[in-house]
Amino acid sequence: MTVAPDVLVVGAGPAGSTAARALALGGARVRLLERSRFPRNKPCAGGLTTRALKRFPHLPGVLAGIEAHPISRLYLEGPARRGVVLTSPRPAVVTMRRVEFDQALAREAAAAGAELVEDAWVSDARADEEGARVRTRDGRDFRADYLVAADGVNGVLTRKLGLHAGWVPSRVALDVMQETASARLRTIDPDTLWVSYGQGGMDGYGYLFPKRNHTNVGVGCLLSSYKERAAIAPYEMQQRFVAELRDRGLVDGAADREDFTPYHIPLGGPIPTTARGRVLVAGDAGGFVNAYTAEGIYYAMVTGDLAARAILADAALDDPRRGTTAAAAYVRAWRGEIGGELRDSRLIQKYIFRDISRADLIAAGASAHREVADAIIAYAMGEMSYRQARWFLIRHFPRGLFRLLSGASS
Repeated sequence: MTVAPDVLVVGAGPAGSTAARALALGGARVRLLERSRFPRNKPCAGGLTTRALKRFPHLPGVLAGIEAHPISRLYLEGPARRGVVLTSPRPAVVTMRRVEFDQALAREAAAAGAELVEDAWVSDARADEEGARVRTRDGRDFRADYLVAADGVNGVLTRKLGLHAGWVPSRVALDVMQETASARLRTIDPDTLWVSYGQGGMDGYGYLFPKRNHTNVGVGCLLSSYKERAAIAPYEMQQRFVAELRDRGLVDGAADREDFTPYHIPLGGPIPTTARGRVLVAGDAGGFVNAYTAEGIYYAMVTGDLAARAILADAALDDPRRGTTAAAAYVRAWRGEIGGELRDSRLIQKYIFRDISRADLIAAGASAHREVADAIIAYAMGEMSYRQARWFLIRHFPRGLFRLLSGASS
């Protein structure tokens, strides 16, 4: 008779809570360890592409209980400040506050049967063929048959377990942002998500994410670019950007140090080893972030779900292979579902950031040719892969695509 597995999930963000919920619903005994106590702040622009609503049928109910704001319009511009408004036939992005969203997902996991253990800051970990053990800063030990490492880009599990040596500056972004109540920082157009490439002369972008009762504004750039080119502190960069938005008539308000939070985003693609033995890595901890759009929430939830499925399938085996198949099955699953688009997003990022003025060409092409705009929206929504978008444009609009890209090829 198959015995229900014990599973430790470290990190109660979208990856960890999704994994914990799926595991608990599948009959596993789950402890979900969170280093903080809810509600807790999580720096993030807070944008989720709406394809997640199809992938996770319970998600609309989660969003209905928090401050979620659907958006169908995207404004995109390059360094020359020539922009284009892209409109989707239905909401393409839902913005939310992570302080609410993460807590709601953790509650879903607990309602499914997972034990949520807060104030459990994991500082060490060990794993072998029998299972895994983690130790918290306050000296508590937790043991289980399997471990899902979802402790984020600054987590310790992948390093402690020898899965990843750490992020180098060229493969991680610095994001400086503030999320402020609309009474103090108000966006003039609450129904348009705004993105501007080339802010501050660096390889990155500025963004303005309207939310229902809050405004999220910030600048993201490769950490290597910031270290090489920026002559100002992160908060000063934020102040200048908010002032520019105000001068352009896009916001009413000012930067606020109280709401300011710099953080890191992994943009180098998944780490080389995302699973070994009974340990599976999900979310930002594994580098599962779109390198072009910087979206991480969707990929975190997908990898959390796939990790749970792999563990449940492995635990159901009633033969000597039990404990040996989860890692390989998980890697096959994430590569099959999201591996291609993560690889393509890295190619797009390299293409644009090699010469940031290429963002101007993309905006100009989308403004002049509806086919380009439609392909960008479909790609951003996850309804069209990078390869599909590229071949769509070549097939339907070869001359326009040539003009769009011929001045930027290298």
